[in-house]
Amino acid sequence: MHASIVKRALAAHHIASDMNELTQERSSMYASIVIRALTSHQIGSNMNELTQEKSRIHANIVINALAAHQLASSMNELIQERNLIYANTVISALTSRPIVGDMSKRTQERSRIHASIVISALVAHQIASDMKKYMQETVL
Repeated sequence: MHASIVKRALAAHHIASDMNELTQERSSMYASIVIRALTSHQIGSNMNELTQEKSRIHANIVINALAAHQLASSMNELIQERNLIYANTVISALTSRPIVGDMSKRTQERSRIHASIVISALVAHQIASDMKKYMQETVL
């Protein structure tokens, strides 16, 4: 009987030991599942953070592109304005050109008149000189 009690106690101990071992394995599995879940959650969180960062970078690129486009648009507008001012200056200069041409023609006419007067005076002086010379020759 004593041996049977010991055997039963050993069997119970063995069963308790197996149950303890199974419980530890189950706890280990549960811990492993929890660790995997936490790891997956952390990976998901990191991916989310990276996605947000990527979105911010993309937004900054778009904002910079829009700023560059706005700058180019403003520069284009300024160049068009400058070209319009230049065109108005050229048109004004071309408009005043007939006046300048008329003034040039009048100046040329005045110069021709002056030259005619000078030539007439020279011709008259030459005639007078020739007459004087002729008179001196005939008197002598």
